[in-house]
Amino acid sequence: MSATSRDNPRSRVRLGVSIATRMIAYDKPYLVLVADDDGVTRAIVSSWLKGAGYAVIAAADGDEALKLAREQHPDLLLVDVTMPGRDGYEVCRAIQAGSATPPPVIFLTAHTQTDARVAGLDAGAVDYIVKPFANEELVARVRAALRTKAVHDGLADRAARDGLTGLFNRRELDTRAGQAVALAERHERPFSCLLLDIDHFKQVNDTHGHAAGDAVLREAAQRILDSSRISDIVGRYGGEEFVVLLPETSGEDAVLAANKLRGTLSATPVTAGAISIPIRASIGVAAWSDAMRTAADLYAAADEALYRAKELGRDRTELHDPLAARSQL
Repeated sequence: MSATSRDNPRSRVRLGVSIATRMIAYDKPYLVLVADDDGVTRAIVSSWLKGAGYAVIAAADGDEALKLAREQHPDLLLVDVTMPGRDGYEVCRAIQAGSATPPPVIFLTAHTQTDARVAGLDAGAVDYIVKPFANEELVARVRAALRTKAVHDGLADRAARDGLTGLFNRRELDTRAGQAVALAERHERPFSCLLLDIDHFKQVNDTHGHAAGDAVLREAAQRILDSSRISDIVGRYGGEEFVVLLPETSGEDAVLAANKLRGTLSATPVTAGAISIPIRASIGVAAWSDAMRTAADLYAAADEALYRAKELGRDRTELHDPLAARSQL
């Protein structure tokens, strides 16, 4: 319808920056999907949005819109109500059902009836723009919807973070681990886990107090994050234990990463006030195998390797050996 590699550590700011600051922190524009079966409308709206600084992808029907949304994860969708195949309402409902935090949807339509607007909002849309519309109005409505999204994203991001370190908390870590395992299994790709424990951490608390212990945990978390790839998943497992999940990484390569990480952690002491506290860590490494069923199995294997690292004197890396584990059953 018509209308007028691992050696490439991630570059990031300090912990605690939410995904709501995406455009500032990562210098990456918001991505908007424009779905309309009229080519002129698509071209005009896309041009306006690009002129306002947004990245744009476009679809000519509902099926293509849904496919692009699932593949490219746009930050916002501008969707015509009446399109071939799936109409805008169906696309919106599918988007809402497909994610716990779906992107906002704004409908573009020539329908002026109240019941059409109500149907759109009931389907999950956040706004409704009636054709013909002006450049300034459309861009302002997009900007307003993305401001609201940024607030919601920031709240969701904070809920997923450990309050002390800013890393993913255990609940979010488990969720992402399950997703990563499913992806690795589906595509038959290697996947590994590091379970890291700060050596003799209790002594830090007992000798220097909990404030110093907190400083050690925060600095350890930052060093772990700085040593990881953008594709890695880093979280606080509990207490002084951390997890790093490594997609596309074999067990042997994960051991190399773990050793490099231990070197980063121990390179310089942590300063807590006038106190200088050295950091050492033991790391258990496990690679995903056909014998495993869930992320909990991967954690358990890494935990066995971590236990062995501690038994052998700490400040070392141990790789889980599934054959040795089976022989002990």
